[in-house]
Amino acid sequence: MTLFIRLDEVCEWYTSSSEPAHGSGSFEAIASAIKDISWSGDTVALIPGNHVLLTSAAVPSRQARQIVQALPYVVEEKLAVDVDECHFALGEKNAAGEFSVAINTLEEMRKYLSALDDIGVEPNLMTVDTLLARNSDGTVVTIESNKAHIRPPDGTGICVPSDQLALAVGLIQEPGNVDIYGTESAIDQLKMEIAQIEVNASVTIHPEANNDLRVLADNYQGSELNLLQGEFRVSKEVQGNQHIWRSAAILAACTFVLHISLVFVQGIYLDVMGTQYEQEAKILYQDIFPRDRNIRDIRRRWNAHVSGSGSVADGEFLPLFRDTVAHLPGSKLVVNNINYNESRGDLILQLTATQSDHLVQFSQTLNKVGLDADIGTISQYEDSVRGSIKIRGFGGA
Repeated sequence: MTLFIRLDEVCEWYTSSSEPAHGSGSFEAIASAIKDISWSGDTVALIPGNHVLLTSAAVPSRQARQIVQALPYVVEEKLAVDVDECHFALGEKNAAGEFSVAINTLEEMRKYLSALDDIGVEPNLMTVDTLLARNSDGTVVTIESNKAHIRPPDGTGICVPSDQLALAVGLIQEPGNVDIYGTESAIDQLKMEIAQIEVNASVTIHPEANNDLRVLADNYQGSELNLLQGEFRVSKEVQGNQHIWRSAAILAACTFVLHISLVFVQGIYLDVMGTQYEQEAKILYQDIFPRDRNIRDIRRRWNAHVSGSGSVADGEFLPLFRDTVAHLPGSKLVVNNINYNESRGDLILQLTATQSDHLVQFSQTLNKVGLDADIGTISQYEDSVRGSIKIRGFGGA
């Protein structure tokens, strides 16, 4: 569970993991009380909303360092003290694309953290109590004791005395629907304030059981804006970031080793396939040129045969072979043997088909694309037909 400690003139603490779950008093009394309780989870320090300016800022840069450097000067006009005396905490972007910002004084931050250190408490997160109040697309008001925590549609917040509720809501541009959460007695005391709000906006009342810190703490998400930034960033967060970077480095190293391994395996595979293709090329060469025994350099010998044959109309064997085999896919034919007669320029294919019509169709297709194809002998078997087709380019011998 989570332990909440609100730091104010009268401090409060709350946790649902022990009894009593809630207490208040001086800081010394709080320190004594939390020594006697046990909890597991985060420790969240809360600063009163009336001590912090919650606003938004449009910073065009996308680099975190530049955003942090520019932020004080973007919001300077909203401040009552010099920027050098302020602590700026940067949150996420809202729906309008502006950054959520919490601003309080450096002196207060040091005072809060020093007080917590004195009682041995190191918070995981320090945020503003108003940011624990509900929010939505409209304006949401949470009544706590004699305070009103107001969350406008832009995700910022303001904490005012409850008797100034109507005035504060009236200053919000386009407040939308207004939802008010509070106990029955608190709502009853604010009838006049609520009536003034209803003049310009639709108001919905939501009853709450509690009128103290619990009404805020029960809405804790863990993603609220953290004031522990810059010089106040806790060591645990730094160690956590180091752990993340260390994990990222290990992942990058593993990825590199895996990549090198895949390249090595791919190299072996390509070498094996290259050897296999070389053997197949030798077999094909011997089938086409059976009388040639000098095949140490297949590429050179092949080019020599092709360029010097002079039998095919364009003086090359490869175009004839290429144009022929280009029509084999989808022909339902199986090539059993390939023969090339250098003296006549004939390319002879021994083929197997399920029907003789397939041989005829293939021959007709070759004739249509400009080749001279003749069907030779056809032999009929029980479940197949075997035959030969002699192919040459027009103008061949």
